[in-house]
Parts: sequence; C-alpha cells; structure tokens
Amino acid sequence: MSDAERERAAEIERLHRRCEALEHEARVLRAEAAETTRSLLSVIEQQRALFDQALSMTLARMRVVTTRTTRTLGIVSGARQWARDLPVRSLARRKRRLRARTAVPVPADVRRAPLGVNVAGYISAESGMGEATRCSLRALQQAGVPFALNNVRGPQRTTDPAFTDFTRAHPHPFNLVHLNADNMAAFARDRGTAYFTNRYTIGYWFWELEEFRPDFADGFDVVDEVWVASEFSRRSIGRHAPVPVVRIPLGLPQPQVGHFGRAHFGLPAQPFTFLYTFDVSSQVERKNPLGAIQAFRRAQFGHDEALLLLKFTNGHFDRAAVRRLADAASGLNVILLEVALHRAEVGALMNVTDACLSLHRAEGFGMTIAEQMLLGKPAIATAYSGNVDFMTPDVSHLVSYTRVPIARNHGPYLPGYVWAEPDIDDAARCMREVVRAPERARELGARGAAHVRAVLSTDTMAQRIHDRLSQIRAGDAHAPTDAAAPGDRP
Repeated sequence: MSDAERERAAEIERLHRRCEALEHEARVLRAEAAETTRSLLSVIEQQRALFDQALSMTLARMRVVTTRTTRTLGIVSGARQWARDLPVRSLARRKRRLRARTAVPVPADVRRAPLGVNVAGYISAESGMGEATRCSLRALQQAGVPFALNNVRGPQRTTDPAFTDFTRAHPHPFNLVHLNADNMAAFARDRGTAYFTNRYTIGYWFWELEEFRPDFADGFDVVDEVWVASEFSRRSIGRHAPVPVVRIPLGLPQPQVGHFGRAHFGLPAQPFTFLYTFDVSSQVERKNPLGAIQAFRRAQFGHDEALLLLKFTNGHFDRAAVRRLADAASGLNVILLEVALHRAEVGALMNVTDACLSLHRAEGFGMTIAEQMLLGKPAIATAYSGNVDFMTPDVSHLVSYTRVPIARNHGPYLPGYVWAEPDIDDAARCMREVVRAPERARELGARGAAHVRAVLSTDTMAQRIHDRLSQIRAGDAHAPTDAAAPGDRP
C-alpha cells in the first residue's frame, strides 16, 4: 500500500469516527428535546387549567354586572348622541320660537346684507341631485346673484366640471341646501350652528310619494323654507309643513350632445329604439323597468321593428333585480346596458335613440324625461307625479294608471303609502303608435321640445329665484305653505 493510499484510508477512518460521534450527540439532543417538550407541555397544561379557572371566575363576575353594564352603555351612547345633536336641537328651538312670534322671522342681517347665496349640495356629482344643484347655480348666474360653492361629498362619481371653486366659507345671507329632508340634520351637525346663524336657510327637497314621511319632519328644524321642483312634491311636503314650501321648477339647459353614434353604445343601426334610463340605487320597484319590458312584449313588435334599451347605473345595488329584468326580457329585442356615461355621452345616447319611455310608479320631477323631450323625442310616461308638470296630453303620451298601496319596503318607500301602477295595455298602445305613425311621433316630439323649453328654462328659474329672494328680503317670508312659484297663475 502506497503512502497516499494509507493517508486516504486514515482520513476515511477519522471521518467515520466523527460521524459516529455526531450520531451520538444527536441521540443525546433528541432525548433532551423530548424531555424539554414534555416539560413544556406540562407547563402549558398547567397554564390552561389556570386560564380556564380565571375565565370561569370572570364570566361569573360578568353575569353579575351585565345588566348594570348594559344600562350604563345605553346611557353613555344616548348621552353622546344627545351631545352631538345639541347644536341641531338648539337651532331648531330658536327657529320654532321665531315661528311662534308675530313679527317677521327674517333676520335683520338677511334684509340688510347684499343679496347672495351659499349653495350646498352634490355640486360635482354625476347624478340627478347633482344636476339639480347645478340648475340652481346656472339660474343664480343668470339672475346675477353672487354665490359660494359649499360642496358636499356623496357616494356618486364626482367628475362634473361645471362648478369647481369650492369653499367652506359661507359669506352670504341666504343658504340654499340641495339635500333631501332626511339628510338635513347630518348636514347641520357637520357645518355647525354658525352656518345657519343670522341667515335664511332654504332646503331644496325632492319626494316621490303623495304623503311625506313624518319621520323626515326633523328636516324642517334646520330650514326656514323649502323649495321643490314640482307641484306634486309641493302638495306632499307642504301639506303639514311648518315652513313655506314654494315650487321653483328646475331650469334645464339644452342637453350637451357629444359626437357619438349608435355604434359607440353597441346599438344596431335600424330598429326604432325606446330609451329607458334608471338608477338601480333609486329603487327598481319605483322606477319600474319591468313594466317597460312587459309593455314591450305586449306591443308584439317584430325583431327588426323596435328595440327597447334599458340603460342603468349602480347595478351592484340590487343584482337580483337586474337578473330578474334579464329573465323577463328573454326572447325580446331588449338590451340591458349598465354603464356610467359623461354628460356628453348621455346627451348623445338620448339623441341617437327615438323615444323616451318611463313607466315609473312615482317621480319627484322626472329630469331624464324632460331632457329627452328637449331633444325632440316623443315621450311616453305614467300620468302620475312630478312629470305631469311639464307633460300634458297635447305634447306627450300619458299612460293611465291605478293608485295602489305599496306592499313592502323599497328603500325609503314603506308599506301603506301609495304610488301608481301603470296600465301595461295602455303603454303598449302608446308604444305601437309612435313606432307605426312616425310622422305624428315627430310632430309630438317637436311640440314637447317647445313646451319643455318654455316651462323649464334657466331664464324662468332665474326670475323665480330672484323674485322669491327679494320677497323674503322685504320681510315677506310668511308665504302660504301651499304657495306655488312666484308669478304662477292660480
């Protein structure tokens, strides 16, 4: 054996002995680890027993004090809510005292200060409430009345660029708050009493049912007056209102029409197209697109003769309702289009379709109907609620209806209240008429456009606002609660 081989053999022997030593150490460590583990498990078991004992004692103590604690928490919660609402209640008490006096309740600062309005609302929101606020702002501009933009954040998309110079300042003697009655108390808490002190506050409210909900009456506590867009809302809100309720109809601009054709919206070129627009979050049962599908089926159009387009937003609010609409439209030439569009796209969609359809059960105003009529589209709608202010039999097709009680909760619309059930056969008859008598339909659309332009113009709204603010500044704030818009004929 050579020297090299002997060295390799010795090295292998050393490695073998080292491996045996390591194995022995490993066995010792495993034994120690097992003993340590057993000790740890024993300690854990002891701690668990102590914990169970402590828990039992704690639960026993909790059973003793549960009732007392619940009462205490209720008292604390109530006290906190009382403290939060204190400024609103204080403001409400002052307004009630003023209304009880025989003197004119208009603050002296309002009568002396230069005319101006702090406008609060969803100013930048792409929604009906947002557009209503912008209608007031355009009217104030037209009337030459200065205003401050007090924007309120809401859940809607807030990308409308018309008015963007927002401020928390409220330098003017009038407040015009474009929030509905059920949102007024929260707005008052957010802004504080300084927003209302020595100012005359007007709420611009919408409501869709014949009776105003009494649990919304707290909204009156923070306003001196309410403006509404329709006679229907004026009667509903004004029936038991402790403040003047005055109809100031919205002034609608001519819709902005973008350069988009039917293909942009995925629509075929040829069939006569009915456009039905709604927001799922505004309650599908109230908007009643299912009625439109039923009337379209009842009209028995050929596939190439007519199409019904249901354009909606916020489908996530009630996916089950959207699925029911899709099921009901099975086999019909009906398109369900869920999309949020910019104003120019909305105008283009209204322009490329052929007729407006709204078989609603209740509407506070009916803005999208009026906008489509401004574009010369023949309109078919339920002859009920806010839209009848600008829809008359000679400029539109009004669908007959039956007043029915609401059967179950639909958002703010509760059982026992009443709304309309449109006559599906009458709606189908109107739909067949506009499709199969196109010349008469065009004439109807032209008359409708001229009528809406006359009664819902920005100029008219500007004059009415200016007249009413001037009337208040002159000390005449005790207008009858059933008063229509200033200048209206009785």
